[in-house]
Amino acid sequence: STRKVQQPPADSVTSLCFSPKANLLVATSWDNQVRCWEVMGSGTNTGTVPKAAISHEQPVLCSAWKDDGTTVFSGGCDKQVKMWPLSGSQPVTVGMHDAPVKELAWIPETNLLVTGSWDKTLR
Repeated sequence: STRKVQQPPADSVTSLCFSPKANLLVATSWDNQVRCWEVMGSGTNTGTVPKAAISHEQPVLCSAWKDDGTTVFSGGCDKQVKMWPLSGSQPVTVGMHDAPVKELAWIPETNLLVTGSWDKTLR
């Protein structure tokens, strides 16, 4: 069965990722937002509760969780890579590219964030 999240994005979704440690879902979208929901229940009783959201200056294209399950990374058309601790801290810009950021991945074995951009670089 299909479920809709509460307070969904106002434009097309560009990425979805679940926390590796908690029932948290993050979505990025063309409305410049990164949103987080807590997913509760199971089966036909599944529901979502909006937890938090942050903004980029332009559409957000990708997201990834740190393996601690409490930190989200996001990147997008503003060429910025942001780190967002869900503990209530403000997001911090941790990387930049010369073109939109299209992909990012957290590699726990090396404690490393890798970003890929339309500027043809990995950082």
